[in-house]
Amino acid sequence: MTEKVFKDESLTNPKPHAYGFSNGHDNPSRLPYDPVEVAISTDGINWKSYYDVEDLFGVHCYDYDPPMTNPVDNWQKINTRDGQTRTSGSYDSRDITSTWMIDAANESEFLMLIEELQNFFMIRGGFWIVFSREPTYKYRVVTKPIAPTYFNEKAGTFQIAFNNYTGVRESVGTSLEIFDKNKNFFSYGMGIPNKDISFESKEKKFSIYNPSSFDIDPLAQHHYLKIHIRGSGSPTLTNNTTGESFTYNRVLTSSDELILDGVNPMINGTNDGINSDHGTISLAKGNNEFEISGLSNSDVSFEFYFIYN
Repeated sequence: MTEKVFKDESLTNPKPHAYGFSNGHDNPSRLPYDPVEVAISTDGINWKSYYDVEDLFGVHCYDYDPPMTNPVDNWQKINTRDGQTRTSGSYDSRDITSTWMIDAANESEFLMLIEELQNFFMIRGGFWIVFSREPTYKYRVVTKPIAPTYFNEKAGTFQIAFNNYTGVRESVGTSLEIFDKNKNFFSYGMGIPNKDISFESKEKKFSIYNPSSFDIDPLAQHHYLKIHIRGSGSPTLTNNTTGESFTYNRVLTSSDELILDGVNPMINGTNDGINSDHGTISLAKGNNEFEISGLSNSDVSFEFYFIYN
């Protein structure tokens, strides 16, 4: 699981910050304006801040524009019917535009910093990105061409656009991490109700709350959802809110762990869909009323990321 996203000041030098009596050269942690810390990850678990990269000293992000939702609807015209019929809808990709500044000691250092900035963000296959102004959300992105504006031979600004190709953002932590007081993965405004909720239950009937803007759907949308099931017996898990159910036909012992990983059942880390009814489970937005049968001493937990506009 994710341990940290941003630079750990307890182990290294302090983060850069604004200091009105400094131009940024006499002390590496003092700048004329507060920069925005940016961290990236290829897997969403192991993160690296650009503050952690010594070769990026002198490079700072000063602004970024949170992206607006970009809905796309498909319509069909039926000749005998007025207007049009909406056949489907989805969210298209969108751009996050950020502004960076490089202030180097000389031209050689300036050229080196440009190269390091490109190396940091040009990653094949895309990556996750988090900005310190909204530290509990991550975006899946690819980097678009970088647009420079040069002040002189050793300084300039750079516009870097990141294409959020999924069209949505996700929580940095999973449902099983969100209330961990040792991690900074919770913030107000995430849709989590102001009451005691849990994503694990040992009861036969229980409720799981999905605070996302959307349903969590591992079948149609390939959303991340792992349901961990422990107990003794042959379980059937039913989401009475959506009408979906999943049954595992083999008998579990107290030492087994069954995980419904998206749409793939796994027993003790091994794929075992052949011994299931191939049922799938999704989470509707808001409350989901569950029950589990055929299992004694049951322990069921739901591991998923919250997804937002």
